[in-house]
Amino acid sequence: IPLYKEPLYASVARYHSAYDPSSDEEDPLSYYGASGGELPSTSMEATEILRDAVIRYQQPHRQFLWDRLSDLIAKVAGYDAELVVLVSRVDPLSQSEYFNLSLSVLAEVANTVVAVQQILDALHTFLRRDKKSAFVLDPNYGFLYMLEKCASEFELRFALSSLQLRLTRADKHIRSYLQGIRTLYTGTEPSETISSVDSTISEVREAFGSEPPTKELYRLLLRKDYGQR
Repeated sequence: IPLYKEPLYASVARYHSAYDPSSDEEDPLSYYGASGGELPSTSMEATEILRDAVIRYQQPHRQFLWDRLSDLIAKVAGYDAELVVLVSRVDPLSQSEYFNLSLSVLAEVANTVVAVQQILDALHTFLRRDKKSAFVLDPNYGFLYMLEKCASEFELRFALSSLQLRLTRADKHIRSYLQGIRTLYTGTEPSETISSVDSTISEVREAFGSEPPTKELYRLLLRKDYGQR
């Protein structure tokens, strides 16, 4: 998978239109209380981190992958992991069989996972959340790489199913964070309440990602919310 392991601001410049105060009529952060390109009592560095997260999340992708990232999250989450077509290949070195998602579906999942993780990281930084207890979508992209090459068809399908559930929860986290930020800076109460944000305890989050992807996958399988998918 040709993942660009780059900072959020680089992806914004590559795939979106970075904010230019000299030519853009409206600041993406105006909705969140910014005035004159600045948020009250907030450093310019922190303001730019939040602005890039909002642009990545809410603005169209230059390659037409999404109008809003939530649209692509919903599309990826809507695939039936039990029925999605898998491609069977043979490793030329080991001569062993492995499976992967079709390139079109794999590209959609990969772009979604990378963008969502970038946004989560930026919002955690902006909100000064403890990284050990913050929600992590896919540590080191372990599950994502399983979709590219996996010896077990079952494990690949469960990796996809787990990512689908985690993407849906990540989207709720992002919307909850942004609602909270808007309330903080504008005093405006949210028009809708997101009450189903994942409440996984901190100890579980700290442990997640500490084991190889396959072992983490089977840990999730033991959890009721994942095992029933």
